[in-house]
Amino acid sequence: MNDTSGTTPGGARLMLTFDAFCATHERAWTGFVRTQVGHHDGGPELVVAATKEHLRRNWQIALRQEIPAAYAWRLLKEHLAAWRAAQSEPVAVQTAALDVAMDRVIDHFRRQARISLETLPERIGLMTAILELPERQHDSVVLRYCLDLDEQEVADFLGTPLSTLRSNLRHARRRLANAIGRPELADRTTEDQ
Repeated sequence: MNDTSGTTPGGARLMLTFDAFCATHERAWTGFVRTQVGHHDGGPELVVAATKEHLRRNWQIALRQEIPAAYAWRLLKEHLAAWRAAQSEPVAVQTAALDVAMDRVIDHFRRQARISLETLPERIGLMTAILELPERQHDSVVLRYCLDLDEQEVADFLGTPLSTLRSNLRHARRRLANAIGRPELADRTTEDQ
């Protein structure tokens, strides 16, 4: 029953579950990759397509995972890293992505902290701090605040308990508030429940 081509009834069911899974998660995958590379040379579409193909070939393995979304997320990150490595100007790619995506993160952070970040140095400081977050905190911030995924979706993508995600977000907010010289903001920030 290893047929994932859809030529047998079992294979057709597997493809149906695969298609539904991808339809549910593809928007977030594409959005995340765009926050990392912008629209550079069709990068998001290429990374997501490579991830989906890898996932399709290993769909039965994915289904045996405790959290299939976390398995798919690891594949996405691997394909994103490979795509970045193949680029001739990785720093320029990331800078282009910042202009588009980080404004949403900054605006969400401002709303949650009920503050104004009107000066360019504060906004640049926050953008830089987001890039310097540890990987789990960075991914948590981008998925939650830029892509507006709910906490459970983010926890599933990252393969982490909800309490750990909330802790990661809390620590990330604290780092971001300190980075812009406003540590008092970390305590004023609350998560949507």
